[in-house]
Amino acid sequence: MVNVMRVIRPVVLGMALLAWPGSLVMAQAPQGPAATAAQDEYVPIAELPESEKLPAAPFVIGAYTFAWVAILVYLLMLWRRLGRVQQELQDARRASGSR
Repeated sequence: MVNVMRVIRPVVLGMALLAWPGSLVMAQAPQGPAATAAQDEYVPIAELPESEKLPAAPFVIGAYTFAWVAILVYLLMLWRRLGRVQQELQDARRASGSR
């Protein structure tokens, strides 16, 4: 049987590596005249240049994808564990001679 942790660790590491560049982009300070205006006063988003707008859809999709993948991996782990326990129970019943 495949050790579940051997499968999960690379998946988690891969997700972390995929999220890392995005966090670097978000951590950078805004630059340019729009950043200065945004720091001084309210600027409607319609007046900001395209380079300063941050669409929320990719982040929401990424968060839901991560959550669903985590749930599916957890359910897969439970399913495999339950199958292993059932197999051990059947082996124990056969060994004891009772049903």
